[in-house]
Amino acid sequence: MTETPGVAASGARAAAAGTNYGIISTGDGATIDSRTVHLPAEAFTAPAEVAAAGGLTNLPAPRSPVFVGRRADLAGLSAAMSDGPPMTPSVVHGLGGMGKSTLALHFAHHHRSHYNPIWWIPAESPSSITHALADLAARLNPYAHLTTANSAESAAWALGWLQTHEGWLLVFDNAESPGDLEPVIGPLTTGRHLITSRRSTGWHRLAKPRALRTLPSEAAVDMLTRIIEAGDTEADDIEEDEGIGEIGDTERSGASSASVLERIAAELGHLPLAMEQAAAYIQYTALAPDAYLERLRRYPARMFAAAAPPGAAGESDNHRTIARMWQLSLGAITAEAPLAGEILRTFAWFSSEPVPRDLALALHADPLMVDEALALLHTYSMITLTRRTFTIHRLVRAVTRTPDPADPHRAADAINRAQQQAEQLLRRSLPEDPLSNVDGWARWRHVLPHIHALTGLVSPERDTEDTAAICLQASLFLQREGHPDQAVGYAQRAVTAFADLRGPDDPVTFAARSFLASALRAAGDLERAVPLHLRNLADCERVLGPDHPDTLVARGNLAYLYALTGDVREALELHRRNLADYERTLGPDHPHTLNARANLASSYRSAGELARAVELHEQALTDHERVLGPTHPETLTARSNLAYALQLAGESDRATALHERVLAERERVFGPGHPHTELARQLLTGAQEARRARSGPEAD
Repeated sequence: MTETPGVAASGARAAAAGTNYGIISTGDGATIDSRTVHLPAEAFTAPAEVAAAGGLTNLPAPRSPVFVGRRADLAGLSAAMSDGPPMTPSVVHGLGGMGKSTLALHFAHHHRSHYNPIWWIPAESPSSITHALADLAARLNPYAHLTTANSAESAAWALGWLQTHEGWLLVFDNAESPGDLEPVIGPLTTGRHLITSRRSTGWHRLAKPRALRTLPSEAAVDMLTRIIEAGDTEADDIEEDEGIGEIGDTERSGASSASVLERIAAELGHLPLAMEQAAAYIQYTALAPDAYLERLRRYPARMFAAAAPPGAAGESDNHRTIARMWQLSLGAITAEAPLAGEILRTFAWFSSEPVPRDLALALHADPLMVDEALALLHTYSMITLTRRTFTIHRLVRAVTRTPDPADPHRAADAINRAQQQAEQLLRRSLPEDPLSNVDGWARWRHVLPHIHALTGLVSPERDTEDTAAICLQASLFLQREGHPDQAVGYAQRAVTAFADLRGPDDPVTFAARSFLASALRAAGDLERAVPLHLRNLADCERVLGPDHPDTLVARGNLAYLYALTGDVREALELHRRNLADYERTLGPDHPHTLNARANLASSYRSAGELARAVELHEQALTDHERVLGPTHPETLTARSNLAYALQLAGESDRATALHERVLAERERVFGPGHPHTELARQLLTGAQEARRARSGPEAD
């Protein structure tokens, strides 16, 4: 057998290859330990001439045997990996815990017959990539590690092999940076690459991104069920063998109830790792799912961090929990941009609906820093960012706002400050005059889900001036939108909060009580509305005086309520007095005066004095058009009131024409489905029917 000249080696490697030992004298009394390794000729075979053994792979087993709800994702990935040139890899990106690695593992295992070798490469750092490629070199050629001096040379040998062979697959798992992969993937024009990463951006020169979303609700419940039931049969058998008897109906129904599992899945935002974590905990502790749900809501910090012990439900890493993964992500993010952590904590109090991104600009004077912090959060998939909005996954919000002394990003003081900041920011973002400011209604509709979320998360006992003011303004807008029951709830909370914070005789408390009474009236609860309006008028007259604007508003509200209850004469008297007082104190063109004149006209209409009602309604419409403009919501109401009065007075043609105009304008201003638009449609239909009744069918 021919031997090649020796190559230096040491230790066990040298012994394995066959080594000659000797001591060489240098002539000056010193000696050198000389070791010569004799390697066979195949040790120096070029990478291009080395064939891979069949079925060569280092794929780990999937962490969980349960793989549901990803058929479409798997099919899409398969199509993407088979189409296009090999040098265009796919990168599956998404939030930590989304199941990116699981999807990649199942794809690789499913295609083991299509690729050889298939090599799994932890890609968190350049060194981990180098070591994985060096391991590939060692598996391809047992002598490769003897003919190279270090891991970098072994990795280079592996890359040389990959460049000269086809049909292989490299899976770069949890890649931290596109820059780490570019030197590796760039030169390779054969084979296939698959990448998983939390990073959603920066891949445009290297790979084609594929976003991975949360599981559908049905698949999420299926996943929970399969993991939980994997241990239920054994537990039931043990109980029966020991003579314990059957499980009670309540406990059994709790364990199998799909509705409870649906609530757990929703609470966890349908995030695969979170549900795997929850199901493994339920199985290990033999808890009923409804008991787990109660603990999750009562002790969120502990449950987010709770992992099943090693080996439970396929889980081998006791630290692989949602809380732990996101703590590491946020550590990397805040090290680069501390403002990113503040943004995440603040908007964790908002809803999962899109947040107008300009709200984040209020957190810092430098808009570029805000833009960069949002971009970094998006890069790590902690938020989803668009040109106008950003969204935060439900479970990210829940974890972020849950204090945990073990997590430096979730200290109790920081979370409390974030809550207060969220309240202040949301209050400042609300457009003024929610009843009549048409331009602000779109903004109201964008922020309303976040008002619901914030006020739902903050206990009423902890309400501040900010939350109370938010509730008060939301009550007005909800009345405008035709949601009186919700408006009542917000107004009642505002009354309670302002009474506690400012006292029962503060003008702001009076205003909140007035809004509550109006909301009750709009909801049809006159039994509760009447005493509130009476009390409010008496308190305003006592504390503020008879001519204060708030007193006049209280008197007008009471008069309107009297009209609804049938006490027309009392309503008429109060409206006459109010109009005179408004004209005297605020002037004839003040919006409150215009409203008082319109209210008096409606009182005359209710009293059957139609000629006087039409005259005042015409004057009110003229004044509204002159002062507020022809399409202001209050002007549209004045025009509708005049049309109705004309209809009652028998002027069907004028009434119908005005109703048609009101409907067209409300469809344009409010939208076709708005309650006020629907009311205009009903009034027009009534006017047309009245016209036909008077003139016959040919009138239309």
